[in-house]
Amino acid sequence: MKDNKNNIIQSMVTNFRYDFRSGLVVFLVALPLCLGIALASGAPLFSGIIAGIIGGIIVGSLSGSSLSVSGPAAGLTVIVFSAIEKFNGQFNAFLLAVMLAGVLQIILGYIRAGSIGYFFPSAVIKGMLAAIGLTLILKQIPHALGYDEDAEGEFAFEQLDGENTFTEILRAFQNPNAAAIIITLISVAILLLWERPALKKYSFFNGIPAPLVVVLISILINYLYNYISFLSLSGNHLVSLPKANNFNEFLGLFTLPDFSQIGNPQVYITAATLAIVASLETLLNVEATDKLDPLKRNTPPNRELKAQGVGNLISGLIGGLPLTSVIVRSSVNINTGARSKMSAVIHGILLLVCVISIPSLLNRIPLACLAAILILTGYKLAKLKVFKEMYSLGLSQFIPFVVTIVAVLFTDLLIGISIGLAVGLFFILRANYKSFYFFQREKLKGGEKVKINLGEHVSFLNKASINNILENLPENSYVEIDGSKSQYIDYDILETIENFKSTAKQKNIRFTFNKNGHDGQPTAKTYAPVPVPQVDQTAYDQLFENNRKWVAEKLKLDPHYFENLAMGQSPKYLWIGCSDSRVPASEITGTHPGEMFVHRNVANLVVSTDLNLLSVLQYAVEVLKVEHIIVCGHYGCGGVKAAIEDNNLGLINKWLLNIKDVYRLHKDELMYMKDPNEQFKRLVELNVIEQVYNLHKTSIVQKAWLKDAKLHVHGWVYDLREGSIKDLEVDIRKTFAEYDEIFRFKDFQ
Repeated sequence: MKDNKNNIIQSMVTNFRYDFRSGLVVFLVALPLCLGIALASGAPLFSGIIAGIIGGIIVGSLSGSSLSVSGPAAGLTVIVFSAIEKFNGQFNAFLLAVMLAGVLQIILGYIRAGSIGYFFPSAVIKGMLAAIGLTLILKQIPHALGYDEDAEGEFAFEQLDGENTFTEILRAFQNPNAAAIIITLISVAILLLWERPALKKYSFFNGIPAPLVVVLISILINYLYNYISFLSLSGNHLVSLPKANNFNEFLGLFTLPDFSQIGNPQVYITAATLAIVASLETLLNVEATDKLDPLKRNTPPNRELKAQGVGNLISGLIGGLPLTSVIVRSSVNINTGARSKMSAVIHGILLLVCVISIPSLLNRIPLACLAAILILTGYKLAKLKVFKEMYSLGLSQFIPFVVTIVAVLFTDLLIGISIGLAVGLFFILRANYKSFYFFQREKLKGGEKVKINLGEHVSFLNKASINNILENLPENSYVEIDGSKSQYIDYDILETIENFKSTAKQKNIRFTFNKNGHDGQPTAKTYAPVPVPQVDQTAYDQLFENNRKWVAEKLKLDPHYFENLAMGQSPKYLWIGCSDSRVPASEITGTHPGEMFVHRNVANLVVSTDLNLLSVLQYAVEVLKVEHIIVCGHYGCGGVKAAIEDNNLGLINKWLLNIKDVYRLHKDELMYMKDPNEQFKRLVELNVIEQVYNLHKTSIVQKAWLKDAKLHVHGWVYDLREGSIKDLEVDIRKTFAEYDEIFRFKDFQ
């Protein structure tokens, strides 16, 4: 337990600089969004800030998501606005509904309602992300041009002022503001410059987030505008945070709920509406955030509902808006390199501290510079590459993806997702209708043989199709329906097949239905059984049981896990390890299927005549474009031990000669060691280092480096007794200098 706590503390310390930087940027973006959403909702401005603080500190602490950021959501503005109207403008009555919505969300978490988020197809979630990206770009164009008639946070297509997204952009182009445009262009230039690889080697550009520089320079530029009267930005062109002159005024910004409304039915209707909509939006956003997470971590949905419920309970208690997980802030968080949920907590702390201590400074931030940050965030969510990737997956993925984008753009998030989900379900049902069977025909003497192989899952949805097939079978034919590979056949299908038996007799169709893998037909020849050793069936069957449990666990976490995995692999790592069963590459590195390309042999050797290894190496480097090649040996390696002993092991001796050569090269160092165990361990390390050298000798690696491939070679040793990995830190540049003269291929120079 103590070691676990130390690991957590060490992880927090290691990640702090990344999380603080991300939290700072998210704070800068969240500040105007919190205010804008409150304004669009018809609520006090400070209620948006309260929700942002609670979403960061409380929900961020309780959530199981590593990168999701919560706060007031644009998707709830219409609901909040109409609810406050129904309470005759009594905001404190509405706060009671927010509290009760939080209680309902906690209950939903405990009854495990969060699993509903798993039923949204991947294409729809990716469409939602791209739509949010495009919405960000479209909604920020007016602010980038200095037309700030609408507050930040207005994301609906049809706006409350009668305008829509496109008419608002048209008005912005008709009423541009030169001062804002200058700030926008400078901000975009700084953001793009900061991402240049050539600048990444300087600690200044790595340590200071570009959005912070953008904000500070924009404040400075606007200050300089004071000396050029026609360029000055003020009023609604800047962040507008309520200021308190003393502690009593600050306390006055908070509002308590009106508990006398507890008997009002409208309170419960509003609470239920908020709980359902906020929960759905949260589940969708955390799934989308998990897809953006570079480490592909999964958020426990029921824990997230509980965290959101606690957040809304507290937010309603002290005068805040209802909150959800918000994809805009979450994507900013990811793009700025957050490592853990501490970034969300830090953003909440910064909101609290800064609105108390420096509201005047915050009110000098031009909305134009924040628009530049959000436009680039939107671009990263809706890159052309995303559309190309979805198109390459086929129309069944691309059409729901595009429909979701269009629907979200022209309605709102939840309506757009619902439309995309309907289209996605259509393609799922269509695929199920088409692919539940395989049809084979074969001409025979005196008729025709038809074989229908049923798929793994045959439901009532396939009833019409199979009925149509059976009705149109030719007379005088032999028909075999094979369901031996089906794990599930619906009763409706079985009934349809049984009913066909009478029709089959009328058409002189010989008909068999195989549900158990035996059709009763005799085999052509019979052979005496070959003597086979008895199998330990229990141990063998356990493998399949383990597989079923593993599949169930993966599908529980992500219903589309295997569907996504089947789309292709893009691993960053090539693992060259020992065949020893105690050294599983994925388990000791915490990687998932699709993340590591693996080659294993006895004693993890890289031999220039091993076509198997060279084929793996070439495919990994030239096709998969891996970034790291890892040669991993392990202490206690049987192959290395056999190589230093004199036992005749037959064919394997020829393979182990490669390790004996390593022993010969380093004999002086090894013979100096008195302890046989230390000598054995050192030979394991030297063997790994030698294999790293052997990789450098190959034309495959040399060719990749001369083409500026981002390819790194590492030597590791795994300690079986401790479970830890040791990086031998092979100095490639220094050690390979001598190799360049001898092993460099001239054709690549």
